[in-house]
Amino acid sequence: MFFFFSKVLTIFLFPLNVAILLGIVYSLKLGKGRKKLYLLFPWLFLWFFSYFPVAQGLIQPLEDAYPYQTVEQTSQADAIVVLGGMVNNLTRYPDRTELTGAADRLTDAISLYKAGKAKKILFTGGSGILFFEGVSEASQAYRFFIAMGIPAQDIILEDKSRNTRENASFSLSILKEQGAKSIILVTSAFHMKRSMHEFANRGVTVSAFPTDYRTLQDGLSNWDTYIPSVGALDTSTIAIKEWVGTFAYQAMEKLSQ
Repeated sequence: MFFFFSKVLTIFLFPLNVAILLGIVYSLKLGKGRKKLYLLFPWLFLWFFSYFPVAQGLIQPLEDAYPYQTVEQTSQADAIVVLGGMVNNLTRYPDRTELTGAADRLTDAISLYKAGKAKKILFTGGSGILFFEGVSEASQAYRFFIAMGIPAQDIILEDKSRNTRENASFSLSILKEQGAKSIILVTSAFHMKRSMHEFANRGVTVSAFPTDYRTLQDGLSNWDTYIPSVGALDTSTIAIKEWVGTFAYQAMEKLSQ
């Protein structure tokens, strides 16, 4: 019983939930007529994208673009290419590798390597922060790989790229110089569709290994999934960013034709 009430009560103390609730109450109390709708809209908009079914609907089509597979099902290749995006390069302590929620990209790459799926790991990622360089993701990832027992001679770093297009261009240039003809591409499932598009048709055989899944199990009826959630809002934000990136790349390609 204590567990139940502690879960329920804390939901009404979370900043996001309190903000939405107060915003709706004040809008209904202070607004009149059409003005009430104008005042309500921002709060309902925030609630909409903080709602797990909406977040799942946005991200699942991205994650379903390439099928899930296990390490055992993965074919061998010349190298494992890991896209950055899981290292906090604004950490207060730059001598310590701080991983984000996308850490599966690194751990799954290590699993593939230790299963003998490739003899080299190439990590691609500099700093994608617009106004602050910070330390490169590649240097932080290198420290993590070494700590996990990957031999230094089997690690290749690309630390100049700032986005997915540069990830593909810069890393494949390095691999071609080394004679690699096939790679296993490791990135978050929601990011795989755009990544495969960038890596395709560049003279190297690419197999997708999606990881870091955000979609929840089918059939969940837990009432928690219907309460506004920072986790759902984060998933919606990630999905929107990815859809915008996909459409922007497609538009650029059409303009360049």
